[in-house]
Amino acid sequence: MLTLDTYIVPSPAAIGQLLEREAVVMLPQQGTVKVLNEVGARIWTLADGTRTAGAIAAIICTEYDTDLPQAETDVLLFGNELARHGIIAIHGPNATSC
Repeated sequence: MLTLDTYIVPSPAAIGQLLEREAVVMLPQQGTVKVLNEVGARIWTLADGTRTAGAIAAIICTEYDTDLPQAETDVLLFGNELARHGIIAIHGPNATSC
């Protein structure tokens, strides 16, 4: 389970492409394609292994019209959803994946 202190990275099984303000992420082994909206695409691109979920939420807070508690909640919910679909992997303190 993702926490604000954990690092998230793209799953090696996921192939993604940014298109305009969205992202298309393919999981060839599962035969699925996910389309991420603008904020979801931004979270996915920020999830490069160098930032915690909390740091990503702070960036989202500055780039979009939201406050930090809401950004933290959204990043955790969305990040856990991405992890559940195998699009990202969770690493670091308190991580229950990888």
